This record gives sequence, C-alpha cells and structure tokens, in this order.
Amino acid sequence: MSSKPVLYTHTISPAGRAAELTIKALNLDVEIREMNVFKGQHMNDEFKKMNPVQTIPTLDDNGFLVWDSHAIMIYLARRYGAGTNLYTDDFEQQARINSALFFESSILFARLRFCTDNLTVLGKSAIPEENLQRAMEGLQRLESLLQSDYVAGDHLTIADLSCISSVTTLHLMLKPSAADFPKTFAWIERLTKLPYYAEVMERGLKAAGELMQMLGEKNSAK
Repeated sequence: MSSKPVLYTHTISPAGRAAELTIKALNLDVEIREMNVFKGQHMNDEFKKMNPVQTIPTLDDNGFLVWDSHAIMIYLARRYGAGTNLYTDDFEQQARINSALFFESSILFARLRFCTDNLTVLGKSAIPEENLQRAMEGLQRLESLLQSDYVAGDHLTIADLSCISSVTTLHLMLKPSAADFPKTFAWIERLTKLPYYAEVMERGLKAAGELMQMLGEKNSAK
C-alpha cells in the first residue's frame, strides 16, 4: 500500500514555498515535514542518504526521491497534474516555462542568496550595496520578462509559483516601488488571489522578514 508523499522543507525557504504552492495548486495530499535548517536538521546522515546534496526542499514520493524545487515542481505537475495547465506537453510552451524556471534559479534566487548569505553565513550586519543593486537588476529583468499576465503566457504555470516565492522575499529586502515595477506588482496582486496563496506564503515571508531584521541587529551588535 502506498503512503502519501512527504515534502521535507522549511517555511522560511522560498524554494520550499514554491514546492508547497505547487502541491496546493495540484490539490495533492502531501505530508509537509518541517526541517529546521538553522539547527542543521538537513545536515544529518539520515537526510544525506535521501539527498546527497543536503538541500531543501526534498520530496520523497514512496521511495522516489527528488530534490531541487524546480525538479520537484516539474515532477509533480507531470505525474499528478493531468487536466491542469500548470505544465504542458507542448514543446514551445514547455520551453517558455523552463526558461522562466531557470531564470528564477540563476538570477532571482541566486541574487537573493548573494544578499542573504551576508547575514546568515558571513555574519555581516548589512548587505553590501553592490549585492542589493544586482538583486534589484534581477527584479528589473523580471519586469521586462512579464509580457503578459503571467510569467510564461496568459495563464498560471509552475513558473509563476517558482518566481513569486523569490520575488516577494526580494521585495521584503529591497522595497521596490509599484511605480517602477507596474507589471510585477500587478502580477503579484494576481497571484495573491489564489485561494492557497496566503496559507503558504504569509507565514514564510513573516519569518523571513523577522530573520533578516534579527540577524542585522545581532551581527551589528558584535
């Protein structure tokens, strides 16, 4: 008898929230298992056997293990998303979605990490200005990329669910104005209306904001 899939994640992780949004969008029954990354729960030997890279989120679907949020989202949408258009078999639309997922990974999330690692890993009291500028430039590229209502066309796909998690976290830090990013703010507003958006996103964003503030204060007091 198969048991339900398990997602190992942490609410503060944008990648984890992206995977959770996909689970909700597909209306899947998945056990969400919180891993406290700050206590190093993802660094133990047991977790290393499941995911040699020791990253979250990690999905265990009855013994089939997938890590990297983008791979998890594609897998879930392909395996369980029949009848939805979150992903697609159409080669051209698939390429558009994949391009946006890789953009999220290599630009949005990467530049977010270049900012937050200063506080979490390097113990600095502030994020260097050039890192913040590079992150803001990533947001400007997203603004250019938004040619229609959604990231990869005229309807919601996993590309939106991936991008929204990093973008809203970047907004906490950079506080961009709606006047400078009208398409992005309209797109965020569209996604906040999803029935499961608040449940997944609000707790994680609140925790992320509190963590950034706390680390900034703690590091500057050293």
